[in-house]
Amino acid sequence: MTNEQIKYSIETGEMKLGNWDKFTHYGIVGFLFFIPAMFIFFHLQDYFQGTPRPFREGEIWFMIIPSILGLLFYRLQRNRLKFKSIDTNLTREEFDPIIEKVANELEWTPYVINKKIIIAKTHPSFFSGSWGEQITILFDRNRILVNSICDPDKKSSVVSMGRNKQNMDRLIEEIKKASR
Repeated sequence: MTNEQIKYSIETGEMKLGNWDKFTHYGIVGFLFFIPAMFIFFHLQDYFQGTPRPFREGEIWFMIIPSILGLLFYRLQRNRLKFKSIDTNLTREEFDPIIEKVANELEWTPYVINKKIIIAKTHPSFFSGSWGEQITILFDRNRILVNSICDPDKKSSVVSMGRNKQNMDRLIEEIKKASR
């Protein structure tokens, strides 16, 4: 993440994705909207060639259902970009052993580590039900922001079989324990 993306994420509480990451994160949405777009394209093509034909009942359903599903998946994927915020008085140095413990337990591989951010990824086996997750941890004064999404560097995915929730909940649990 760039400094601009980190700043945006801290201010809004929502992860700012790069262009390619947006493409893979919202891939299912694009696919679902592609179906009705093709029906409309073919009807417009017929219309401009002078051979318009009416929509058939089955075609209408192939336009309505994927559009509704596309909107629902867009909302779902958008909500997954929101960070969970934890207020704490722990210093950045006190977080390191906590994060290391959870990372070892859940088999995270660190990719970016600095004063503002930690990005780690998982590389689960083929039969785990997930292509992998990207865990993002942002540090902001007296709070920490945590997010886990399906890895945008891998194939587009909308399910992690509970692994994203597990990544966030486990880290938050350890932070709250240490804050007491």
